Amino acid sequence: MATFNESNYRKIALYYKNLGEKKLFKSSLKSLSLNKRIFLFYFKYKNIPICALPRLRSILASRASFLSFCYNFFNFVNSNGVCVEINPDSLSLIAKFIVSHEVGHIVDKNIYKSKEQYTAIIYSIIDKLIEYNIDVSNNNIHKENIPDDLEKSLIALKKNLIDREVIAWNNAKLMVNLKNSHEEFIFNKVKEYALATYNFGNLKNVVKEHNIDTILRYTKKIA
Repeated sequence: MATFNESNYRKIALYYKNLGEKKLFKSSLKSLSLNKRIFLFYFKYKNIPICALPRLRSILASRASFLSFCYNFFNFVNSNGVCVEINPDSLSLIAKFIVSHEVGHIVDKNIYKSKEQYTAIIYSIIDKLIEYNIDVSNNNIHKENIPDDLEKSLIALKKNLIDREVIAWNNAKLMVNLKNSHEEFIFNKVKEYALATYNFGNLKNVVKEHNIDTILRYTKKIA
């Protein structure tokens, strides 16, 4: 089992630099089977999360976010008994699969409806936190202390997000040309890791992710 440390990060960064960084993302986008033009905005010096802007048919990416994704991905798979080598080939495949996933969001016809439902669930969680006067700063909040209807909202939120991500990955697989079993293996592992990052389902994490504590403090001030 590999031990991941700073030397692994430097190795990833070196291979990524040699692959051309932004050029790698551009070539990854060009390699996909698309019937519409997708725009790429790349940030070398800002830590911009890799994401899709469906209405603008655009993908945002940055050097920092890609290096972080790769480092955590290699750590994830190799810590679970699977050996995936850090080399230019694996980084190229990761870039292509990440880009295909973001394009998968852009071509998802139900993306806006799904996001609207997600927002509605967030609002319902905030309403329930206010209704039950739950102190989200309390470190003793556990699943067994959460009212049933609030727990159901948290489950619904997680399901909405996972369903949206799965659709994007299914769309991605239709666009990439998986040449052999090795590429399919890497694709599945990247998908597995990416979906695992959304496996929060925890009230503390939801509150932190959406700055709900700030919203509640503001709400109390004007009440």
